[in-house]
Amino acid sequence: MTAVLSCSSVTKAFGADDRGIFDFSLDVAPGTACAILGPNGSGKTTLMNLCLGYLQPDRGSIKIAGVDIQRDPVKAKLKLAYVPEIARLYPHLSALQHLEFFDSVLGLSGRGEQHERVLRELGMTSEAMRDRLGTYSKGMRQKVAIALGLLKGAELFLLDEPASGLDALTRAELVKVINRLRGQGKAILFSSHDLSSIAETADRVVLLRGGRAVRELEGTAFDPAIAWSVFANA
Repeated sequence: MTAVLSCSSVTKAFGADDRGIFDFSLDVAPGTACAILGPNGSGKTTLMNLCLGYLQPDRGSIKIAGVDIQRDPVKAKLKLAYVPEIARLYPHLSALQHLEFFDSVLGLSGRGEQHERVLRELGMTSEAMRDRLGTYSKGMRQKVAIALGLLKGAELFLLDEPASGLDALTRAELVKVINRLRGQGKAILFSSHDLSSIAETADRVVLLRGGRAVRELEGTAFDPAIAWSVFANA
């Protein structure tokens, strides 16, 4: 199966203090979720920025759905959706208005029913999708960002600390959303400190330490004790 995200021997170094990502390789297939776990400074944000094309690797390559993000960044970015820890959206617009605005930028129209269907599938009520985003919780804003990615036709979803700051109920809803994306054949790469959401969503867990992948665990056999023992013995 062809990987949607393919990182091959990627290195990005910052100065001489051993910060960055070093000789990192990873493939994420359609319909699978890979979690990146590591302490602060382990390279998670650097990896995300490289996959988004915000940074250029010193060595190696990153392909999104077969497109090298360095050689053709516009085409590659059309195939991915990014959901940051805090989704920066317009507080005075509703969820439906966001999707309508997105369509107007792309020159599309007549997708109102599809907008409602996508938001409903993400667990949003008809009333909520018409409320201003200024009234939304973090979890609700994330759903809007994910809906934008689905309407865009993204094949890869990059989620940066998606469970951070969520209460137990909203975290459970997020788990459902991630698993729904997997069921739709989307590839997902997410960074997280939330061990419970990792155990419930990830097919694989990559442990990062000092910018290097030091161990990979199967999601079904993920044991937080193993992860923390790896970091504690750094």
